[in-house]
Amino acid sequence: MPPKTPVSAEDFARIHRSAFVTSRPWSADEFQRLMEQPGVHMSAVPDCFALGRLVVDEVEILTVACAAGAQRQGLARRAMLALIKASADLGARSIFLEVAADNAPALGLYKSLDFEQVGQRAQYYQRRDGTKCDALIFRKLLS
Repeated sequence: MPPKTPVSAEDFARIHRSAFVTSRPWSADEFQRLMEQPGVHMSAVPDCFALGRLVVDEVEILTVACAAGAQRQGLARRAMLALIKASADLGARSIFLEVAADNAPALGLYKSLDFEQVGQRAQYYQRRDGTKCDALIFRKLLS
């Protein structure tokens, strides 16, 4: 099946389910409710998306996901760059996100996009197998 640019809550849930194999993926209903909230915006490329929420002048990246077969191809970088630009266009002065400490590909991506680690939440993520993982908090200043 050729890659498809996600456009619906079902598409986002399908990609999220494919990408998040160690933790609970979000449902189509959860994506639909998020997309209806003020300040929520996203960028999408085939089989990948980034979703953020603007509050005053700060964007929180809620999730970034690439389907399993589309990973390591630069798609998350494209989605993130588009989300960063859209966030700046909406008046954001900074962006922050949380990422699992053991997610090496995501850590590499965020660092390459000039995000800096500003905090850590011990044992924050609950894995499907019952184990826990630290969350690292990153921030990028836009202005």
